[in-house]
Amino acid sequence: MKTPKDFTPTSPDIPAIEELTPAQATAITNDADIDRAIISVASPNPIRASDAVIEQSHIQAQSLLASTLPNIRITDCTFDRADLTGATWTDARLTRIQFNDCKLTGFDARDSDLQDLHFTNCKAPDLFMLGATLTRVRFDQCQLPNLDLTGATIKSLAIRDSGAQSLRLINTRIDHLDLRGSIIDHIALDLTNPANLRNIIITPQQAPALAIALGVQISD
Repeated sequence: MKTPKDFTPTSPDIPAIEELTPAQATAITNDADIDRAIISVASPNPIRASDAVIEQSHIQAQSLLASTLPNIRITDCTFDRADLTGATWTDARLTRIQFNDCKLTGFDARDSDLQDLHFTNCKAPDLFMLGATLTRVRFDQCQLPNLDLTGATIKSLAIRDSGAQSLRLINTRIDHLDLRGSIIDHIALDLTNPANLRNIIITPQQAPALAIALGVQISD
């Protein structure tokens, strides 16, 4: 099935704030199942847990700063001004999630399954998504220098009007990648699979950056 050129991830169906039951981040333990919570109180120490499940919740502030949550499952949630700096969520499954004005410096989501995610105005330098599968993922007006998608499977990804300098696409399978309006200087491409290039959408203004990545000399 062909992926449309423009897509908007499905918005999470989250109940109103006043209907939620507050929950502290310390409730996240191994195999924890948290549903319809406001997670806004940080644990004294970075949270470490495996196989946790969070559904239909709001995550705020520094509650998950530097957390280590392998195999976490998060569905139908909103992250508002959340700080996930230094968090490690490997082998995660994230589905139908909004990230608004979040900090994700060094966030590690390698080998994760990412579906219907929408990042808006987020700061995420050194974001690691090595080996991840991305389906209907979108970044709008985000700062993404050094985004690493080495070995990832990109089914449908849009990085629009964002800073994506030094984007790494080595050994990456690309079905649909929309980079229109973004800064893509020093992009790293895998030239062993030319078919990938046909699935990247850019504007004419971005063509020189892509040409340089392909080894083309540009001169007057």
